[in-house]
Amino acid sequence: MEQHLSFDLGALLVFGKVVEARSLSKAATLLGMPKSTVSRKLAKLEADLGIKLLRKNTHQLTVTDLGEQIYGHAVSILTEANGVRALVEGSRHEPQGELRVAIPVFVGIDYASRVGATFLRRYPHTRLDIRLVDNMVDPVKDGFDVVFGTGPLQDSTLIARKVFDLDLFLCASARFVAQLAAPLTMPAHLDGLPFIDFGFCGSRKLTISRDDMRCEVSPQVRARANNFQVCKQYILEGLGVGAMPAQIICTTELREGTIVPVLPEWRPDPLAVHMIYPFELSFSTLISAFYDTAREIIVENTARA
Repeated sequence: MEQHLSFDLGALLVFGKVVEARSLSKAATLLGMPKSTVSRKLAKLEADLGIKLLRKNTHQLTVTDLGEQIYGHAVSILTEANGVRALVEGSRHEPQGELRVAIPVFVGIDYASRVGATFLRRYPHTRLDIRLVDNMVDPVKDGFDVVFGTGPLQDSTLIARKVFDLDLFLCASARFVAQLAAPLTMPAHLDGLPFIDFGFCGSRKLTISRDDMRCEVSPQVRARANNFQVCKQYILEGLGVGAMPAQIICTTELREGTIVPVLPEWRPDPLAVHMIYPFELSFSTLISAFYDTAREIIVENTARA
């Protein structure tokens, strides 16, 4: 195979990350290298190619027309590189190498740490980099192998495997329930109570179901957070009713009785959590092993609950 490259492929991938981040500093952080190194690689790439890829001023960074075309090739090269990596990993009997994983903060530190510890203990030749994120990230553009997320896929080149459904239940602290003037016996009773919201009431409506019946209620949102741990603490402090997932957050509190179910026959819609990764990594033994571990831990948590 002949090689006629007059530039560094690694610099091309650095250029791709700069385009995606629209910032040298952000790209340097994502790549784990000094900003000066990123600048040097870009300057060398432009010199090797004999063209201008970026326009920089004090306020913004823009890509030239030719730079945009070259960026498309950089993405293709990265995709092929991931394919090579997946092929090599697939030939190994035991998972080896590093796996970069992004997990939303709402899934919880306890679950993420249990999955990570079990995976590392079971596969001694692996390395794991887990980042808790508070917004949806792209596994390719943001430099991850695996991303946990919800909702439909926007990119058909990605694979999504459901890991679990978060089965939510309405709950409150035992103290809060004991102080109510009358017991909660029907959904309409929620309308007059303070509610700890994880985002389900963004439209001020919460849909709950029982058998084939569905009902909309409008609780008064007292507090909102994008982390179940924070919401749980509010509930424990007796600040209101909330919707929580038993499998990953409330197992201890339910067992001790500090958190109790409210209207147990009525449930919010479950929240499906998928493991998302590039199609090129479909045969990765690392990803398959991590998926199996993630599934195993959620089954254990459900049993504990």
